[in-house]
Amino acid sequence: MKKQTRSEAREVLFTRVFQFDDMTDIDEAVSDTFAEYPECETNRAYIETALRGIYTHADELDMIIASKLKKGWTLSRISKTSRVILRLAVYEMKYIPDVPPRVAINEAVELAKRYGAESDAPFVNGLLGSVYRDMNGEKQ
Repeated sequence: MKKQTRSEAREVLFTRVFQFDDMTDIDEAVSDTFAEYPECETNRAYIETALRGIYTHADELDMIIASKLKKGWTLSRISKTSRVILRLAVYEMKYIPDVPPRVAINEAVELAKRYGAESDAPFVNGLLGSVYRDMNGEKQ
């Protein structure tokens, strides 16, 4: 079996979080992921940690994302695709130290290009850039 790259693992993670957006049983989501995608075994720690973390910190991640939206916008106005990509990237930036924030942003933009509407990639890039600047104490 070919060794799975982190980018490939991130793509599987995105699809799983998208499918289980309203997860009620995270243990089932984790076991289903590895049953359906055996190639993920090479990235088991990353995928399992991120799946559980995104589920556990969903409210916090959504608050961070919502704080960067333009006045009058709410999370419900964002496409599900962008919302899931943003949750994944913000989680990586905040909780996975071996993923450099700029890599998380770049990978999120690539996912948005692949799965989102034409306007999703620039939106994701801009919002995550703002989150990144906040995390590093940079002025907006």
